[in-house]
Amino acid sequence: MRAIKNIFWKIFTAINAILKFSNLKEGDIGIQCGFDMDAHVTSDLFLMHRRVKNSGMVYGIDPDPENIEVAKQIISKSEMSIITIQAALADQAGETTLLLGKKKGWNQLTSIPIDSTVQFQNKEITVPVFTLKQIIDQHDIPFQKVRHINLTINGLEYHTLLGFEDLLKSASDLSLTVIAGRHDETGTIDGKPDVELILDLLKRTGFKTQFKRINELFWWSFVVKLLVQRNYVYNKKNYGVVFAAKGNTKIRWFQSFS
Repeated sequence: MRAIKNIFWKIFTAINAILKFSNLKEGDIGIQCGFDMDAHVTSDLFLMHRRVKNSGMVYGIDPDPENIEVAKQIISKSEMSIITIQAALADQAGETTLLLGKKKGWNQLTSIPIDSTVQFQNKEITVPVFTLKQIIDQHDIPFQKVRHINLTINGLEYHTLLGFEDLLKSASDLSLTVIAGRHDETGTIDGKPDVELILDLLKRTGFKTQFKRINELFWWSFVVKLLVQRNYVYNKKNYGVVFAAKGNTKIRWFQSFS
């Protein structure tokens, strides 16, 4: 039974990586903003690496030192070309407080309204905040070679995009996936839905965009629900994802998320 499960997850993650990061190919550079190490197999950090392989590079940015440590252990064992960076992302540098959730995916920075639908530990830490442009400059990341950036950072997606708006304008061949449209407090910025602000920002920086709710995507609404049985997702309002592409990258008809 374990062997069958292992085969299933290998097939599942291989397909998931293609559907999520179809614009990435071997040798490319990807940037993962926020990653959850509670689910190692399906972590976006490693799905992205499946696409670029060791001839490429993935930069993973997350404020939680525990996430960073777990990721580093896996990376060192497999000798993957992934660099992890412990930092929070926003539109201005500084420092803030990270509330640690009972699940890693529930971690929340106190610089934005707190999601009242999740549970937290009685534990918080102070973390540094940088703009993504600062991270790119500090780590000498050749931005024009970056082909995909994935932002899954619990409500700070718009602020992070603002923090490297000039780079977005200068990008030639770049695709993005940005989680947006949450129905909790983190989905609203100054009284406006964050998805509206994100779409406006990306359009003015030259990107083609598309927004879909997770349950509207084939991979989630049929395959994942049927095979993985994540039915709990369908008992509440669903968040969504903004797909964006510029230059030679494209929003694929089969592109999905999970």
